[in-house]
Amino acid sequence: MLDHRESVPHYGIVASSNVAPAGRGAGRGNGSWASRSGCARLSAGRFPTLARAVVALLLATGICGASPVSAPIVGGEPTAEHAAVGALLVGTSPATATTACTATLVGCQTVVTAAHCVCPTTGKTCQDLDVPPGLVVYFAHAGFFTVDSIAVHKDYDFPTADVAVLRLATTVTGIEPLLVNDVDVPPFDSEGTIVGFGWETSSTRDSGLKREGTVWTAPCADDVSDETSICWEYTGVDADTCGPDSGGPLLIDMGYGPMVAGVASGGDSAICLPTDHAYGTNLFAYLDWIDRASSHDLSTFECDDVPAVGDDQVSVSAFTDDLTTARPFVVENVAVRPNTTELRVALQGSERPGTDFDLYVRAGDAPAPGVFDCSGTGTGQYAFCRIMDPEPGTWFVRAERVSGEGPFQLVATTIGGDFPECGNGIREPGEDCDDTDVGMCTAGCDADCYCVQCSDADLDVRQIELWPKLYLVATLGDSFGTYAGLQPSLDGITIELLDATQSAPIELPPDDPGWVIVKPERGRFRWRGGPGSPLRRLDLRINPKRPTRWRLAVKGTDVPGMDTIDLGTLVVRVKTGWRCAERRFHVERAPGRTRR
Repeated sequence: MLDHRESVPHYGIVASSNVAPAGRGAGRGNGSWASRSGCARLSAGRFPTLARAVVALLLATGICGASPVSAPIVGGEPTAEHAAVGALLVGTSPATATTACTATLVGCQTVVTAAHCVCPTTGKTCQDLDVPPGLVVYFAHAGFFTVDSIAVHKDYDFPTADVAVLRLATTVTGIEPLLVNDVDVPPFDSEGTIVGFGWETSSTRDSGLKREGTVWTAPCADDVSDETSICWEYTGVDADTCGPDSGGPLLIDMGYGPMVAGVASGGDSAICLPTDHAYGTNLFAYLDWIDRASSHDLSTFECDDVPAVGDDQVSVSAFTDDLTTARPFVVENVAVRPNTTELRVALQGSERPGTDFDLYVRAGDAPAPGVFDCSGTGTGQYAFCRIMDPEPGTWFVRAERVSGEGPFQLVATTIGGDFPECGNGIREPGEDCDDTDVGMCTAGCDADCYCVQCSDADLDVRQIELWPKLYLVATLGDSFGTYAGLQPSLDGITIELLDATQSAPIELPPDDPGWVIVKPERGRFRWRGGPGSPLRRLDLRINPKRPTRWRLAVKGTDVPGMDTIDLGTLVVRVKTGWRCAERRFHVERAPGRTRR
């Protein structure tokens, strides 16, 4: 099977029984061809079933010449919101599937999308569509769902009635379906939000990321009806839809919170650049039909009694980043509370031709391609892990570059579990860390379950030599009294020298017997190593002229790990009690070596 990303025309108009008149614009799904800007057009009746339409989708090789557009939701931003907005995918399996359009969950087993995403002709000839193998809907918070049936409005003739209802084979849990607008037709100049998985540019076809943007509704033009469509003008200021954004929702607050007022249909700019007169199908005009096609599945809320995103029992962590040849993987972490019933982790990445990213998930430690508790691999850019009754504490998720470069989004969802309790030794949602379960905290965990924050202004390293003799002289303190009352003999002290790849800590625990001078009233402490100890001495003495600052001196010989520390990326970190200070060096700012 050909790679969908390599074979689909970059911008399409729905094939219909009549050629679209000039100015009517173009459908924006991957499942069709354009008749404008020099693009080919499918004739009526050529693909009487969706199965054949998908074959055409996969085997097409023509690409229309056009200028780039600016973003998947043009002018929009990446988002992890709008849990009910998913991607309509096509492929031999979820592991290889790619984006065809965007779809919205409006019932526990029902999504709406644009008719031109699934019907290459008109509604009259798409009333008995077969569902092709490999047609699935993906939700970042719930996973992959096989499409069981497809209904296209009988009046569909692009752009009129450009709406389709897809019934899923199984119930979607953990997501509250969005309400279809049942109030009234939105007035002109209504603020709306468009959401989709569309292309970044027409040349790269960088679908695969969820984005959102703002539009303001306006009167329709160019023979597009205000009764059956909702329109907006894109002048480069707000946002617009492009490519696989087709079928995605136009969300408008009709007085009861955001509702699905429309589904993205098309526009009169074949490259989605300003000025574009864009439009979506007005769902209020087709509400009764949508309800019947959904088997009256609309207006459902908590599906199968599973708490949904937004509920107190559901926690979501989301990350957006880039993978490159210089940065081939990214590791993030999520907290799982005791008695959590499910951990769901999703990866969605750029579908720019040649990109291939994988997902790895592991409890308690960073995963790798050979070490993981769950993985999602394959040539597709969507992956999902569902872990039942996960071990409580910190879980690590890894996005791995196999080939290509581009952005990605990681979304982790936990369902159920006990209320977080700081101090139980288990990192839970809302906590950076908990005792020894430090998550990604590099400087330790404080008593309130937050990462210890290291000041980058409170440590001045005056002299340093690492190997074979260790000699460190530094000033520790500030002008606010943060370090007044230091008692390293009671609180312990850690001096950590680290570079970009490794760490060499010197740790003196609380009440260590090596403290030979303990005079807190005079601001003087000395620790001395016993026979055979590579660390010989540590002195901490207050500056009598500046009583909020201390002089720190450390001496040793052949201290383990010091011989391989790179001065060019050196970080010196000092922690005692809840206080932490560090000094970072670059090659041009490496500290001077002593001339003893």
